[in-house]
Amino acid sequence: MGSHAVPKLPAEPAVVFDMDGVIVNSEPLWVQARRDLVRSANGRWIAEAETAMMGISSDRWSAYMHDYLDLDMDPEQIRDEVIRRMIAFYRKSVPLIPGARHVVEAISERWRLGIASGSDRVLLETVLQTTRLEDRFAATVSADDVTEGKPSPLIYQEACRRLGARPEACVAIEDSGSGIASALAAGMKVIAVPRRGFEPSQEILGKATTVLPDLIDLKPHLVAQVLS
Repeated sequence: MGSHAVPKLPAEPAVVFDMDGVIVNSEPLWVQARRDLVRSANGRWIAEAETAMMGISSDRWSAYMHDYLDLDMDPEQIRDEVIRRMIAFYRKSVPLIPGARHVVEAISERWRLGIASGSDRVLLETVLQTTRLEDRFAATVSADDVTEGKPSPLIYQEACRRLGARPEACVAIEDSGSGIASALAAGMKVIAVPRRGFEPSQEILGKATTVLPDLIDLKPHLVAQVLS
């Protein structure tokens, strides 16, 4: 039997955004939703919980809440209840990162955009619908679409596949250590925009292609330089 050649993906570049912490200032809402659940379920909040759950998939943070915050609920129940509270927050108002709409619109005029989000599909879609940004993204990947969340490379590999682009020709926009590690493992370039007060270690930040102090600094000419 003859072998079939595997088609090569085009070298045309694309830009893939993380959502939480990059486009949406969601962390305060996540903290509130989780704290409220812990309080209502008579659990125990601990100081390191916020950092421990930042940038990881729902199966991991729900297990963390079960194991470390003394919740007498199954992880699946914890996940569903926190997500229900997040949907309610987003339907009232989505707290976009300052400058996020302008940045997304400007960059989408030059490159195809994707989202690789550790959030569940329902949250990703609620954010895009509420903000009316869905038409700016040619492909979206959520935690529901892959078997392993960040820092595994799967979510970024899948985003590039859906965009029809090689990871090596794409750049990821990330804020968390697990997200940066995920994109790097996928073979992408990375522009890191760390969240103040929750910056990744200097070791992981040093591996990013470029580090910006603020999302508003993410200009098309800078993206072009990184992709060149």
